[in-house]
Amino acid sequence: MAVRIFDTLRKRVEDSKGLLPQEKRAMFWFRNYSTQLLEWQNTNKKRSFAALAESDATKLLVAPKSIRPGYLYFFLYQPLYAKELDYYDRLPLTLVLDVDSTGFLAINFHYLPYRVRAAFFDLLYSTRLVKRKDPLKTRINVTYKLLQAVSKYKAFRVCLRRYRFKNVRSGALLIGESEWDIAMFLPVEQFAKATRTQVWNESLANISDIEESEIE
Repeated sequence: MAVRIFDTLRKRVEDSKGLLPQEKRAMFWFRNYSTQLLEWQNTNKKRSFAALAESDATKLLVAPKSIRPGYLYFFLYQPLYAKELDYYDRLPLTLVLDVDSTGFLAINFHYLPYRVRAAFFDLLYSTRLVKRKDPLKTRINVTYKLLQAVSKYKAFRVCLRRYRFKNVRSGALLIGESEWDIAMFLPVEQFAKATRTQVWNESLANISDIEESEIE
């Protein structure tokens, strides 16, 4: 099966209408940067997921089982019990928290509207960043236990999702630290069974419930 996440990202960006200024900036970045990504894909399009899994991680695309905690990834996803879910994101943007033999736990920022998404990510960036010279090796040092224990992080609960390796439908696109701010504003969320506005409104309502319960 060919890896098509680059094509999917490009289509989602090009199909977007009525963009906000920050979305337009992200879109400009993607149109330029995706040329490099597509060149990589063209040299590897005949490789299967099994072959990717057995190879070393590349700078741009990694096999799903090469995903590591603390890094940001895009990938295509089809949940195992999709019919039972109220909605889900086919193209998550995730900060991975924990990895085991079957999959990984992650924060999917697409479940938040842009302004809230940026504010939450800035909180993690300012307190949990592990900086390296190579942007692709810089990470966010955060775990599920930390999110549960520290009150200022608890609103992230609404974004927590569990992903199974066998349901990842593409390679995982690793995003370097120099491009994190752009990735946050790419208009590529792909919700099934609900609009992004419906998803965002429910997330905000759930955040309010969490904050109120903490006060009580």
